[in-house]
Amino acid sequence: MELRAVGEDTFARSYAGDVYNTAVYLKRSLPAAQVQFLTAVGDDAASNAMRRVWSAHAIDHALAFSVEAGSIGLYLIETDAFGERSFQYWRSHSAARRWLALLQERGESILFGADIVYLSGIALAILNPDERVAAIELLRRVRTHVGRIAFDPNVRLRLWQSPQVAAQCIRAAISVCDIVLPSAEDLAWLFGVDEPMRHMELLMDMGVSEVALTLGADGCAIAAGEARTQLPGPIVERVIDTSGAGDAFNGVYLASRLQGSSPQKAAEQALLVASRVVRHAGAIIPASESHPMES
Repeated sequence: MELRAVGEDTFARSYAGDVYNTAVYLKRSLPAAQVQFLTAVGDDAASNAMRRVWSAHAIDHALAFSVEAGSIGLYLIETDAFGERSFQYWRSHSAARRWLALLQERGESILFGADIVYLSGIALAILNPDERVAAIELLRRVRTHVGRIAFDPNVRLRLWQSPQVAAQCIRAAISVCDIVLPSAEDLAWLFGVDEPMRHMELLMDMGVSEVALTLGADGCAIAAGEARTQLPGPIVERVIDTSGAGDAFNGVYLASRLQGSSPQKAAEQALLVASRVVRHAGAIIPASESHPMES
């Protein structure tokens, strides 16, 4: 649950999260797709309200496991004059931390046949150390039974025991993925170099087949096979809130690739939608403005 300041001591409630945001934008960009959100929530009123919002966005939550007497996480988001965010979290007891255990109970075969399985580094960060190892091994096994595995490192160091643990786990996750959708900031931290084109080469050397690297206002860089392309971002005169821009990029990019677009075309469409997201407050913008076509 997101609480966003809309005035002094006044907050608006909504529901957001990196993978969920990506699911919404993927569904909007590819309405014919069945987009399922695998997570865990509670059985309380807040969890039920969240499920109703998912349904309103046509997100299938059959794989959102229910935890008896559990509840969801909460965060407060405040935005400065430049559109940059600061967060306060209350999620140490969130039901989402049980997503892997409940998936194991159901059986990993429920993922078989998916065109894309997408996850983020946050999904790994909230697990305990043994569960992280198990999650990556599960992905390794599932990889041969799905179309592609896509991963956004989305590094949030406060969720990890140490930077070293985070780096080790994220590298391991990258090694079992086909598509990586990182930010330049995350890779500068991970690799210790601030050179986006070098970042892509390092990822490709790890066995990744495709990279869409976001560069903030500078656009993105794409690597697929031998091709390397850098694309400028659309000009945005006023940034309101950067929440969800990277998630929107990921959702539109994956939807476009599922429809057969080239990585470059997919990135162009993704940049366009992301540039609209930053002009709004909140991660999920009106559906009328999130279609990946020039308006």
